[in-house]
Amino acid sequence: MRTKLFIISLLCMFASANIYSQNETVIASDESGQHKGDLMEIEMNGGKPFMDVLRDKESMSNISPRDLEPHHLSGLFWAANGTPRRGEIHNRTAYAPMEVQCVKMYVIMREGLFLYNAEPHKLRQIAPIDYRLRISDDNQVHRAPVVVIYVLSNEIGTAIKEESKLNYAYLQSGSICQNINLYCSSEDMATNVYLDIKRDELAKKLNVKPTNILFGQAIGYRE
Repeated sequence: MRTKLFIISLLCMFASANIYSQNETVIASDESGQHKGDLMEIEMNGGKPFMDVLRDKESMSNISPRDLEPHHLSGLFWAANGTPRRGEIHNRTAYAPMEVQCVKMYVIMREGLFLYNAEPHKLRQIAPIDYRLRISDDNQVHRAPVVVIYVLSNEIGTAIKEESKLNYAYLQSGSICQNINLYCSSEDMATNVYLDIKRDELAKKLNVKPTNILFGQAIGYRE
C-alpha cells in the first residue's frame, strides 16, 4: 500500500513539474514577444507637470532588474526620439542638427540586441544575445533591463561635413539622453549614463568603427 502511494505521489510530482515547465515556457515566450516588432500605442496623457519633472530629474545608479512594463517601454522610446505622427521623417521629439538623424539608438535587453526604428515605432532585433555583460564591467549595467547605446550613424551622407559628424552626433545623442532623463523623472523611473563602454566586440557586430560608439544609458525602475 505504501509503495502504491509513493508511486502515485511521484507521478503527481512529475505531472505538476511538467505543467509548471510548460507554463514557464509560455510566459517566457509572451514576455519576449512584447519586446519585438511593434511597440504599444503611445499614452499621451499622464505624467508630472514639466517644472516638477525638471525639479525631480536626477541620475540614479541603483536600477531595479525588473523588466519594464510594455507601456513604459513604448513611451520611453517615443519620448527619446520618436515621431509625433507616424510617417514623419524629420519631426522628432529630440533635436537633430540640420534635420539630419546623426545617431542610431541600439537597445540591449535580456532578449537580445535591437535597433529602434522611430518611423514605425518598432524595435528590430539584430541578435538574440544579451550584450549587457559584454559591454561593461559595471554590475548596474548588467542589472538594468534596458541599455541604450548611442552610435554615430554611417548613413548621414554629405549633408554634414566629415569633420563635423562626430560633434553633431554628440549634440543629438545629448538631446535624446535628456529626453530619456525627463521621461524617467516623469514616470518615477531611474536612469544613468555610462561612458566606459567596451566598444570593440559591439562595433564588429554593428559593423561600425569603435569610435562611432558614443556612450550608453541604462534605464529601469527605481530600486
